[in-house]
Amino acid sequence: MGINHPISRVFIMLFIVTCGCNDDKPLQKVKVNEQARQLEVNVASFDRDLFDGDFSQPTKLADSLRSRYGSFYCGFVEDDIQIAACESDSAGALLWSFVQDPQIAATHKAVETLYTSEKREAIADELQESVRRWHHFFPDSIVPGIIFYQSAWNRSIATTDEAIGIALDCYLGPNHEITQKLSPDLFPQYMKNNMDERYIHADAMKGFAAWKARGYYQQKDLLSELIFYGKVMYLAEALAPEMPDSTMMSWSSEQWAWAKVAEKEVWKTMANEKVMYRSKPFEINKWFADGPFTAAAGVPQESSPQLGVWIGWNIVRQYMERNPNVTLPALLADTDFQKLLSAYVPGKS
Repeated sequence: MGINHPISRVFIMLFIVTCGCNDDKPLQKVKVNEQARQLEVNVASFDRDLFDGDFSQPTKLADSLRSRYGSFYCGFVEDDIQIAACESDSAGALLWSFVQDPQIAATHKAVETLYTSEKREAIADELQESVRRWHHFFPDSIVPGIIFYQSAWNRSIATTDEAIGIALDCYLGPNHEITQKLSPDLFPQYMKNNMDERYIHADAMKGFAAWKARGYYQQKDLLSELIFYGKVMYLAEALAPEMPDSTMMSWSSEQWAWAKVAEKEVWKTMANEKVMYRSKPFEINKWFADGPFTAAAGVPQESSPQLGVWIGWNIVRQYMERNPNVTLPALLADTDFQKLLSAYVPGKS
């Protein structure tokens, strides 16, 4: 059975106005300890070091970049632009070909125009506050730096234990001429809509949270996926608690309102025993895959995308609200998915 949505547009707009921002999130009340507040996070612009580098000695430049950026540099040359092995003698010459590519060079110019030093500093200040919160919750873990770079649209956020990489070419804006020229087959409009600088902070926190939680991932059934993505989103929320839910989900106001109104009906579709404990990855992934809507069976095309992520987040958030003494490390390690699910009341979030 599909999801009925008889709510009028007028009511939805009122709903957006009255509930669009979550001003009473418990995580907003967490006070960061003094040690974390004093933390200064390293910020670097890999894109500038690359494009402004001295290519008269390309091998020396490549060695210098590898020495400074470590595993991040290796991920860039091996995974993002896939030109050579990290320590290859040919990496420098191939990096020169990359920066000389007309499309890449034009994009770098556009990035420099939009993301000035002042704007980069403002973005880094926001991210630094989140990294400080990470250090508060996980004081014994590595403190990541912030790196701005250009990924040639291969990924918007690149994470390692040591760094959170922000690919600024992926955030030129959906209406920028360079964004609009990207192949619609590879970058459909819903993806271009998310190439907006207002999503940088949210994407960075989700990407970093997913990286840190990856060791706890267990692909079993829909429930296990819901709990995993719920933990990722709750961790991201803990790092940026002031952020509206709609921004964290990369949703428009209309998509956010649709999900809020339809949550109970979505849950009815999802909670069917044949759905909840389904173990076919192809069907499970439909609840979590990005797209213009959620493509799972029984969900209408006017739905918000990634409803599985949204429901999972609500499950974990309600569990943590009922159990305020549970730490984030303990939450990530908890494998009693039924226990977490038992706290969930659809539509309460």
